[in-house]
Amino acid sequence: MNEFKRLCLPVVLLLLVMLSSSLTHAADYDTTNYRKTMIQLLAATFDVARGRQSDLGIYDAIAESGDPLYVAPLIDIAYFARNAAMNRAVINALNALTGEDMGWRGYFEWAGKNNIALPPAYEEFKGQVLAAFVDAEFTRFFAPGILDTAKINLVEPVWGGVTVDGIPSLVNARQISPEDAAAEGHEFEDFCRDSDCSYPAEDELVFGVSLDGDSRAYPLRLLNWHEMFNDVIGHAPMYDAPDGEQVCSFRAPTTFVARGRADNGWIFVEGQSAACPPAGWLQADLIEWENPDAEWGSLPDVGAGAGATENGLAGRVRGRPVMLAYCTLCGAGVLYDVQIADLTYTDRDGEIVKLGDTALEFGSSGLLMRSNKLMYDRNTDTVWNAITGTPAFGPLASSDIALDLLPVVVTDWASWLEKHPDTSVLSLDTGFSRNYTNGAAYSDYFNSTELMFPSWQQDTALVENKDMVFALRLQGEAKAYPLETIIPERVINDRVGQTNLVIVADASPERDFFEPGGAAVRAFQSDAYVFMAGADKSALRSDDGRDWQIAEDALIAEDGERLERIAGHLAYWFGWFGFYPDTLLYGAD
Repeated sequence: MNEFKRLCLPVVLLLLVMLSSSLTHAADYDTTNYRKTMIQLLAATFDVARGRQSDLGIYDAIAESGDPLYVAPLIDIAYFARNAAMNRAVINALNALTGEDMGWRGYFEWAGKNNIALPPAYEEFKGQVLAAFVDAEFTRFFAPGILDTAKINLVEPVWGGVTVDGIPSLVNARQISPEDAAAEGHEFEDFCRDSDCSYPAEDELVFGVSLDGDSRAYPLRLLNWHEMFNDVIGHAPMYDAPDGEQVCSFRAPTTFVARGRADNGWIFVEGQSAACPPAGWLQADLIEWENPDAEWGSLPDVGAGAGATENGLAGRVRGRPVMLAYCTLCGAGVLYDVQIADLTYTDRDGEIVKLGDTALEFGSSGLLMRSNKLMYDRNTDTVWNAITGTPAFGPLASSDIALDLLPVVVTDWASWLEKHPDTSVLSLDTGFSRNYTNGAAYSDYFNSTELMFPSWQQDTALVENKDMVFALRLQGEAKAYPLETIIPERVINDRVGQTNLVIVADASPERDFFEPGGAAVRAFQSDAYVFMAGADKSALRSDDGRDWQIAEDALIAEDGERLERIAGHLAYWFGWFGFYPDTLLYGAD
């Protein structure tokens, strides 16, 4: 559907709502017509919410129908029922249909637990409720027909308190050197905490990512506000001259302009990458051009003395597209590979769309499920589960697509910098106006035992809801490792699915407030070896007497043998258990 039609749809239906509302005094209610009845239900609710007189008899008619298919629409309405009379009407109707006497939260959790049936056209109704009370953009996710392919029960997504993209994701945000970051901390004085302008502060937590030799840090104080970054990880050596000395690593996806060339595929570029000079030489086979048809051979041969051109070619070095989905409410930051090969899907108009090899770009849908972030990709408007990496509903829900996990660690800045002196770090200058002071976002929530939104699938028999765990999924088996158990052990030998593995957990420094973290935890394949602590924190020793270095991507033995890193992540226990109730629990009897 084109943009005009999509944005007009909520307006058209609201006109129908208003018309329906004006007729309900004279018309008989026909609760066998689900579409019409749900329009009348929304009409009455919308009128009352806007302070207009309205006949609430539709609630009585639904209650008298005894039809349980109206439970889900009533729950959606109850979320926005702020008027006392309307709230009584909707709760009374829910009581009549369910035989239960609860408030909205109770009915909502009950519906999820019982996987209740939904009426025809429910997806359109849900989109219109969200459009009427919050943001017309929500209708893009609830197109007619998605109910048929949804992988979740659509009663469970709930408004999280923001509009679509009201929590703005970061897209290829600027990375800078640690030295430039330290200067930025004093430049942005509004973000100093207790007169400490360090950026990053030594003890503050960062998401540490190191792929293909490129290391980057994303401080939680920024990601708490954005909950997601889309980036391209990768770099290429930059030289001071063709076949000269390497001066830095030029990082993707920083855009440069090629001004000239030299023999043997050398390109002279101008651009600003972290810790790099403003100009230098790259090798052409490591570059992707903004215009795929660009012919770099047409650039002047500055290596032979020609002058550099002012009208250069735009490009960037090749890298791996990634996305970190950070669910602040469930304490989980999960890193995904977002490159999808030969992506084909059916759009909301029934047309087959072939995108070919595609890097998905993600934003925040404004919806939650079991207090877990639901994100959406901007390529197809499919809504995804952030903690599982699978489509929840929308165009890609009928596919078997699942995002591949990549390794990420939550650690303190000082430890990350010591381990990765060549790291870059996310700039405070994100282009958004937010309070990036340490501890400014979600501090009350992070430091409370209470949940903010409903999550019906819980188990606190052995672990409290907001205790941190390290979570793994391998060969269809899920396992959680409570940090309070594994930190004292530090080195844990275990098996998940068909994989022998070793986990290394190093406690993070204590601070005067909490963010989702507590330890830098990394998992590695262990094959048949059993590991123990090594000579220092950067080493392990195997049971055959060999020493191994703990690198970011692998354990590396003194003779060069490698044991690869396994992707895992931290999470609040309730956030993990909410979608993996069959999870194993390390340390449980």
